[in-house]
Amino acid sequence: MIGYATGTDLTNKYGNVESIAFVDSTSILLSGDGIETKKRLLTRDDFEKSIDDQGFILRRAQHPHIELTEYQKLTVTSRMIYQSILKELVSEGYPATTKKTYDELIKRVESQHPATIATKHPQWKTVCRHWRAWVQSDFNDEALAGVKRNRPIRLNAATEAFIQHYIATVYSCNNSAFKGAYYSNYKREAQEASLKNNEIQIASQRTFYRRLQELTDAEKLANFKGLSQAEINKRLTTLRKRIKTYYAMQRVECDRVVLNMCLIDDKTGLPTPPISLYVAIDVYTRAPISVVLSFEPENSAGGLNLLRQIFMADSNLTMNGRKPTTLIMDNGPGFNNRLIKKAAERLELNIHYTPSNQPAKKPFIESFFNVLRDHFFSGMKIETQSGETSIGFQSYSGKRTNPNSLDTIPLAKRADIKVSDFTKLLNIFLTEYMHKHHKQAGHTPIKKWNQSIIDTPMPSFTYDQLQHCFHVSRAQASHKLQQRGTIRCLGQDYYSDELKQLYAATKTDMELGENPSVYVFHDDLDARKVTVQATLPGENNPVEIVADNIDHHDTKLPVSFAELNGNQTLTQLGIYTETFSHTPTGHYVGEITEFVKQKPKRKQHRGPKVASFNKNTKENLSIVERIKKSHKVNELKSQISHSGEQDTYADTIVSKTREMASTRYNDDEGNEKQW
Repeated sequence: MIGYATGTDLTNKYGNVESIAFVDSTSILLSGDGIETKKRLLTRDDFEKSIDDQGFILRRAQHPHIELTEYQKLTVTSRMIYQSILKELVSEGYPATTKKTYDELIKRVESQHPATIATKHPQWKTVCRHWRAWVQSDFNDEALAGVKRNRPIRLNAATEAFIQHYIATVYSCNNSAFKGAYYSNYKREAQEASLKNNEIQIASQRTFYRRLQELTDAEKLANFKGLSQAEINKRLTTLRKRIKTYYAMQRVECDRVVLNMCLIDDKTGLPTPPISLYVAIDVYTRAPISVVLSFEPENSAGGLNLLRQIFMADSNLTMNGRKPTTLIMDNGPGFNNRLIKKAAERLELNIHYTPSNQPAKKPFIESFFNVLRDHFFSGMKIETQSGETSIGFQSYSGKRTNPNSLDTIPLAKRADIKVSDFTKLLNIFLTEYMHKHHKQAGHTPIKKWNQSIIDTPMPSFTYDQLQHCFHVSRAQASHKLQQRGTIRCLGQDYYSDELKQLYAATKTDMELGENPSVYVFHDDLDARKVTVQATLPGENNPVEIVADNIDHHDTKLPVSFAELNGNQTLTQLGIYTETFSHTPTGHYVGEITEFVKQKPKRKQHRGPKVASFNKNTKENLSIVERIKKSHKVNELKSQISHSGEQDTYADTIVSKTREMASTRYNDDEGNEKQW
């Protein structure tokens, strides 16, 4: 029974309105409608029976319409996103207020409104409360407005995404504790960003400080001294959750890891120097988008090669094409150098360097290095064609800072994997890694990547389109342009029709008959093209012309100058390959031809070789003759040792004599004089 009281209006069977004038526990006095009926007294039982029989219909109280404020309108709009989709779910048979329905609701909201991914969803019970109010109001949207008419506006999706990205970048690249300077710079950048996207608003100082404090507090906990490795990993996980990204390639972390391991050179069969890996990882998808294997100390070529590999791919690792929005790089010489900065400028990339010795500033790449050590170097199953198996690399000695690292045998003697087999296994591992579900991240990297490409479309590039951007090195101050339109750089010849036209345009202005000078920029690891820079007569700004290698312009894969000039020394390698295709199996397992078994080398002795027993027997020497022959050999060794000391003394005397040698010259008449 619907409630009623004194003053409640009723519609009687004639369609006229009456009201309840008085009510007690036994009877009800109706006012009458003044037309068909007069005042009358009814028992409560008769009155309620008439209501059940629709003889009286209770009229809903009419409340005056309230004009909603801007804040209430925004509240209605945001809540209707969830309620409208919940109404669809109820029509499909879902219970309105169960947790299962709520989980499905959030999935559909994020699918239909991707911007809500950047915001905090209302809680389960909150959605249920809004649904009840909306249903009881006969689906009147204004019932979702809420009581509060004025309140600071919550950050919308665009503002939330901007402030989160800004704070994460500022945190990673600075040590300053002056929050006021951070906020001043944030306001300036937010104002500039709002010119391109009018939904971006400037957050309050209090909101900015609170978000920044959440991140710095998590960092302090992660850097606390005396923690176990398990506790450090737990706190770094908390720190990673504080750094939020909203699309692929928004934040890319780059670093280098040195490994206690040597490989076997495929060409020489000799052990390589200890290896290191340059790695770039996309934070949003957790995808390793670039990996470079290096045999050198950290240098600028390694960081530049890592940047190049971002735009490459193969049939197994297909993540490429997008330019990173922000690159968070280590502060070492491999990244903080002139070549990287010049290439980033030509690529229009935004680079930020983290302070030294603070791995917590790059928590995602540090976490990936732990995955590499545990699941690849120590945990991957390696099989050979002959049936041998190994769990992890036996030539890997563990982390250098680990007191349990194997260091009794030199790394070079432990090496048993060829370079080609190692890059193949690493390619297989990363392919499996991309297709595995990650518990901490809550997704599969390749699925997250593909979905982000659909949700946030951006311009796509190939390495061939950006190859000229990596021409940042110069072999010499200037080069001479030849009449045929060719230029020579590091032993290679390059040609372009535009260079021939450039020669004709500049030759007319040359007075001394010399060939015009130009600047040639190249990439040490890709000799297929170079960029020629010159200033045309009458022009102020230089022009750039890309010239092709005459002999190797049609080579599909990059080839280094060192390789073309006959230098076969291993320096760096990418891991992309087209020699094999790997189908993900869900397990870290790879196959190679064999483990290399190094042959022990005998120590070479100096001096003449002593005749063997078999040789003396073959010559039919007697015992006395053999003794005399042995004495002669020992006597010769003694003479060689003595002569070595004499030679050193003689060389010293000769060098001093040359320093004291007289100076000769010819006078004006051609006669030889001596001082």
